[in-house]
Amino acid sequence: EVDKDIRNVEGILVTLKKIGQGRHEPLLVVGGGVVADIAGFAAALYSRNTPYVMLCTSIVAGIDAGPSPRVCCNGFDYKNLYGAYHPPVLTITDRSFWKTLHPGWLRHGVAEIIKMAVMKDLSLFKLMEEWGAKCVETKFGTEGESVDDPAFQDVCDLIVGKAMEGYVRSEYGNLWETHQCRPHAYGHTWSPGYELPSGMLH
Repeated sequence: EVDKDIRNVEGILVTLKKIGQGRHEPLLVVGGGVVADIAGFAAALYSRNTPYVMLCTSIVAGIDAGPSPRVCCNGFDYKNLYGAYHPPVLTITDRSFWKTLHPGWLRHGVAEIIKMAVMKDLSLFKLMEEWGAKCVETKFGTEGESVDDPAFQDVCDLIVGKAMEGYVRSEYGNLWETHQCRPHAYGHTWSPGYELPSGMLH
């Protein structure tokens, strides 16, 4: 979160100009949630509307920030002070990247999935009750014998797919935030006041 700053957005914009990025050439953005936010925002600003493809390397990016229509950065100690509505033309969520996640980021992603399950999908909640511990233990089927277990691989894909579907259905029905009825985002109202000063993961 500390890197989600307007100066980093400006740095991306200057780099794009230096390399001669065309406004109609899609950018390939590779990273987690913060990268999705700031690079997506830079794409929205660059030549007023540059498309981008989001390749997600974290769970939160894969099911939330990656496909999000909203891109943003922090400023003057305010969360998401600057922003735009600029969804990626394509979001790619590849679980193989999740093998690199340390336990804190893994739990962070699992919490995001459970949040979507609680708000939107009882069947997803039941899947997490049954398989959540193994998902954490194997980093969603990217480690150990789980890699060669096709049934468990299907379960992991189903969990990720349901979480992403819940998010996309919620957000893309209100693409321009014409209303603030976003139950899945309830933590955004009060959590930044605790997260940012304490250094907690979102």
